[in-house]
Amino acid sequence: MDSIYWRSMVVALAVASGCARPLQQAQRVSTTNVATLRSAFGTAAETATASAAPVISDPTGWATLKGTFKLSGTAPERPQLNHLIDKDQAVCMPGGKPVLSDELVVDSATQGIRDVVIYLSGPVKFPVGDPKWVHEEYLASKDATLEFDQKACIFLTPMLAMRSSQKLNILNSDPVGHNTKIDATGRTQQLNATIPALSNTLYEPKGEAQEPFNVSCSIHTWMGARMIVRDSPHFAVTKADGSFEIKHVPAGVPLEFRVWQAKSKFLQDVSIDGKPQKWNRGRFKLQLKPDEIKDDFNVVVDAKVFGN
Repeated sequence: MDSIYWRSMVVALAVASGCARPLQQAQRVSTTNVATLRSAFGTAAETATASAAPVISDPTGWATLKGTFKLSGTAPERPQLNHLIDKDQAVCMPGGKPVLSDELVVDSATQGIRDVVIYLSGPVKFPVGDPKWVHEEYLASKDATLEFDQKACIFLTPMLAMRSSQKLNILNSDPVGHNTKIDATGRTQQLNATIPALSNTLYEPKGEAQEPFNVSCSIHTWMGARMIVRDSPHFAVTKADGSFEIKHVPAGVPLEFRVWQAKSKFLQDVSIDGKPQKWNRGRFKLQLKPDEIKDDFNVVVDAKVFGN
């Protein structure tokens, strides 16, 4: 008992007298030394970020891309839309005139495919307004106002390409009212506006879209067009003979373009110089030399792509 008693007293006295585990003296940290070490070695996160960041050089000049899109095989017939025209027939199909779909239009003389849109899509975010990437000719038209008209209940521009900084004057040249409905995607502004006969409205897209979207009329439901809005001015829409030209393309840097057509959407199975190519969702890559005029970008698309 005495032994147990005295051991208890020793413990009590030790606690009372502060015989606790000694604390380590606080260390002084030099913020200057820390900054020096971080500058020399970097943190793991900073090192990983720096190594992953892409290094994109500035263009070394300008080039031109020209070519054609043509069909191989028999072009499918353009469907008639007359059976859908259930109002304002005197305006929309005067004298029973055939109204044809413009989803796929092929020139009978050249086999050229009309209204294929080719546009710059990468590989990096386009530096808007940078004079190293935008030729002065494009800078002069960055705030321009374009026209988009409808006549005889047809959008006169079936495939419209414009820049996000530009405006669009939507005209109605018909003696009946129209409703222009822009089903924009991405950062492009939508629109659903009724335009009285022989009137107009102004539209500002304000942002770009990654791919084309539909334009329609809720009053005359057979009407349709397509639109693409881009920050970059480097795009083109093929003419009736399938030809296109994109001027002042940034040269000396790798570029990625995309190709889209209303019936097939993104063109993927094509042929160039007789060699089949596979474009993943319409993408192809290209790098041009300064002052180069590449005028042999001639693309052939098999009619089977369009279901024929």
